Amino acid sequence: MKRKIFGFIAVAALLLSTVSCGVLGMGGNSDGSVNGQTSGAALKSLYSQYKTDGKVDLANLNNVISMAQLVNGIQGLKNVDDKSKFYGDFAAGLILGSNNLVTQQTSNPVTSTLQGLVQGTDLTAIAAAGLAAAAQSKQGQQVQQTATTASNNVANTVQAISETTAGVTNTLSSLATIFNMFGGN
Repeated sequence: MKRKIFGFIAVAALLLSTVSCGVLGMGGNSDGSVNGQTSGAALKSLYSQYKTDGKVDLANLNNVISMAQLVNGIQGLKNVDDKSKFYGDFAAGLILGSNNLVTQQTSNPVTSTLQGLVQGTDLTAIAAAGLAAAAQSKQGQQVQQTATTASNNVANTVQAISETTAGVTNTLSSLATIFNMFGGN
């Protein structure tokens, strides 16, 4: 008898959890949510460095990698069929991925700014530079590099990014707009 009651309670709890998460849009596994979490984490990393240095330093490989993660995360905002569902999931993911740096109040304006960036700018060079920076960073962790080699790797990455001036300019402008939304966080 106790097993039947326990089994019923377990099934009821599972059903309630599944239904409530679906109704409240808290599934968390949609493409929009995953993309939003990736973008939110990248924004948090970039903003943290921005607060420290007063700028987004493109000679910093971690920033280049974070910009590439952001660029890859926002690609889903382009050419999506069900915008309301995807954007809602994306905004919720931004909040989660940024560890609440993006808030409920700023999630829609941040999403709109990122959507404007991805719609109006070719960001492929930034994404490619981020992949190169990630490879360089990984190589640097695996093998002891000389200062000259490390310096050349950074210079090559910065040169690759600067070749897409419009993409970098638009991305940095969008980041400045978003960072202003964060206020004193």
